[in-house]
Formats: sequence, structure tokens, C-alpha cells
Amino acid sequence: MRALICHRFITLLGLLALVLLIAGCQSGPRQIRGEAPLVSLESVHLGQGAASLQVAIRNVNDSRLELSEVKLNLSLDEREIAGLDLVPVDLSVAPRGREVIAFEVDLDNASRELFNELARGQRNNLAWGMELVLDPPRGRMRSEANGFLHPVPGQPGRFR
Repeated sequence: MRALICHRFITLLGLLALVLLIAGCQSGPRQIRGEAPLVSLESVHLGQGAASLQVAIRNVNDSRLELSEVKLNLSLDEREIAGLDLVPVDLSVAPRGREVIAFEVDLDNASRELFNELARGQRNNLAWGMELVLDPPRGRMRSEANGFLHPVPGQPGRFR
């Protein structure tokens, strides 16, 4: 009887040691670093001769993202309408955080007409594509996004 109890105790002690050994070998949570942020065109507001773009930047990294300059290219219906070369920004996006930046761009008559057609209901949506080149202190990153704009009900000249 005593030998059976000793055998069970040794077996239990061996299993406990095995569990502790396996638990000690596992790594901690994976740290995401150096990934380009996700970008999106939040909204467009048409003003007198220019458009205000609200661009969202989502940091997917586990470390803070510091930006000093941003280059923007925007297209509507696969036609480039706006380009901004390295606009200085002083932006810090928290780990796993999100920030919105506003840009003012000039629109040509053809681009304004696309927005007017959308506002009048002559189009269901307006396809957009955007490329951002972000210049953090550690090196350049490129992010692209695309989607469709729709008029905001009750807010003339606003699109999301």
C-alpha cells in the first residue's frame, strides 16, 4: 500500500514538473513592430475651390508611431486628382491607436463635377484610391487604401 502511494506521489510530482517545464518554455505575447499603419479616407468636405480631406491613420504596432512628414496621392475613378509632397506634420499615434489628419487640396473642375454628380444622385458612389508615404524618424513607410464615397445625408458638400 505504501509503495502505491509513493508511486502515485512520484507520478504526480513528475507531471507537475513537466507542466512547469512546458510553461517556462513558452514565449510571451508577440510584439508587433515596424508595420506600416492602416490608412483610410474618413471624409471629404467641399469648400470654396478646395476640399478638406480627413485621413485616418491607425497604428497597428505595439510601439508609438512618430510622424514628421506625409506625402499624399488621391485618385477618384482611377484618375489622380490631388498630390501633396511631404507635408510637415507633428503627429504621434499611440500603440494600437488611431489619429485623424486634415489636408486641404485644390480640386480641378472635372473632380468637382464628379462630386456634384454624386451629390445630385446621378451616381451611386465615387471610387477613391489613396497612397500615403509616411516619414517617421526610422525610415519611410508606404500605405495604400481604397473605397467608395457617398454623400452624407443632410450635409451638402460632405462625403464619406
